[in-house]
Amino acid sequence: MKSRIIAVKQLAKALLICLTLVIFSGPATAENTFKIGYLEGGKYWLFTRTFDDTKTALKQKKWLDKITFADDAMYSPGWEAGETAWQKRAKELMTDDTLDLVIGMGTDATRALLAENTGKTPILGMGVSDAMKAGFIKSNTDSGIDNFTVRIVPGRYKRMFEIFHQVVGFKKLGLIYPDTQSGRNYTNLDNAREVAGEKGFKLVEHILDTEKTEDCLAGLKTLVKQGIDAFFVPSLLCFDWEKSDVDRLFDFLRKSNIPTFARNGSRDVKAGALMGFSTIDFSKRGQFLADRMIEILSGATPRKLIMKDDAVPTITLNIYVARQIGFDPPFDILAATDEIYQDVTLPRDRLVK
Repeated sequence: MKSRIIAVKQLAKALLICLTLVIFSGPATAENTFKIGYLEGGKYWLFTRTFDDTKTALKQKKWLDKITFADDAMYSPGWEAGETAWQKRAKELMTDDTLDLVIGMGTDATRALLAENTGKTPILGMGVSDAMKAGFIKSNTDSGIDNFTVRIVPGRYKRMFEIFHQVVGFKKLGLIYPDTQSGRNYTNLDNAREVAGEKGFKLVEHILDTEKTEDCLAGLKTLVKQGIDAFFVPSLLCFDWEKSDVDRLFDFLRKSNIPTFARNGSRDVKAGALMGFSTIDFSKRGQFLADRMIEILSGATPRKLIMKDDAVPTITLNIYVARQIGFDPPFDILAATDEIYQDVTLPRDRLVK
């Protein structure tokens, strides 16, 4: 009997300990939760799509519940705020010892984080224009920084100019850009100059004072007067549908019979550019970035991770635009095109004036 009483007491004590642990330890996954910081220069549709598809991939891999995107560590100062504001937020994130990982969304944000890097908190670059051209990485296989990794697609931007020239056969390609490091990256100026030298076409460049719609439209008019017969659509704010009247720019280019290649791909082609690489499906990009996050949070050194995404680019083409500008697409290009649009459909989230 005495032994039974002792056993019951021991069982009761064990149950009490378990109950105490349940009450005071919080959710069962709390001890496995990782806190993530985030910085972007400002709102941009490509950033939103990339981030959303990364979170979708994390959910599919049953990791989203283990991650906290902390409100007090999610920053988007705004494009008008400029580098000073970006650097301030970057410093706050990189000196926050409670963070397990910081995401740099876009070239500007990633540059700011690397400038404030203490070598401790892992940094994952997403949506970076060209990590090599931006000077972020040592090579396509080595970031050169132990706590940093980024997604790269080697040769993607050079290939854009090569395919555009192959399809259209232009002699004078127009480019507009602010004369800043980011501005030149978002227009892929170095890649354009390299391909121009190889293929023998001329670049007609116009430097912008601002990225406002009116300034970009004035730049386009200047380029047309200088005789361009093609235009490369960059990732500048005046070509961001949520912030600019982009339709005015595309409408002017179409009425001027100028073939266009959209750096941002499907969204712009559907809305009025002639062609671009297909970007309608961000799921593979999300899978790649989610895998990098999981590896880092599982203890891997960022520098040792694969940066190269081998996704094969496919072409998207707008037949309606082709007819409007009097361009007859080669049959082999039509056969190789992944997406073909038959009309112009403006984005629902566009800025409406």
